[in-house]
Amino acid sequence: MIFDDSDVKIFNDNKTSDSFDEVSIISQMTKNRSNGNAQKAKNLGKCLAERFVDEPHLLSELERETGEIPRDENTMYQMKVLLIFTAEYCINHLLPNPLLSNTAVNALYDTVKKKAFEFYDRLDDAAEYSFYYLAVRKGVDIPANIGVSFAMLCGMDKDKYYQNLGKRLFEVANHEIEKTIDSFEFVK
Repeated sequence: MIFDDSDVKIFNDNKTSDSFDEVSIISQMTKNRSNGNAQKAKNLGKCLAERFVDEPHLLSELERETGEIPRDENTMYQMKVLLIFTAEYCINHLLPNPLLSNTAVNALYDTVKKKAFEFYDRLDDAAEYSFYYLAVRKGVDIPANIGVSFAMLCGMDKDKYYQNLGKRLFEVANHEIEKTIDSFEFVK
């Protein structure tokens, strides 16, 4: 008896590519632990979070660069959201690899959760990030687009003051976070 096997499908187990990825990830994790980058990433996330939750100190630092910041509840909340977004944005663009970025971002959120739970809880349910991601994805004049999003989220859509404030907050935070990341001297 002869069988036609033209419709028989052979199962292809892709374990070789999966195990290669696993080995690569494990190797990268080991390398990051041994060269100190993993601990630096944790410390970076914690450091940034602590700066953002210390509201009086944060406002003092920012206002030197941006001018007076309105103290109403929504503006203060939106400012913190923008700063956390900017930190995540910088971390993802400036750290040597995604594993370190994930470590730093996780430490950032863990610290915010511990030190400012009400803000964290509200942030966890927020949709604000999507507006900032869209502003970044446009790829042109990111600070101006961030400023427009910030003003809109503050309920001040066409207000040039709020647009400029959001733009300056992003620029100042971006610059300061870059300096902070550089100070950790990650091994590349």
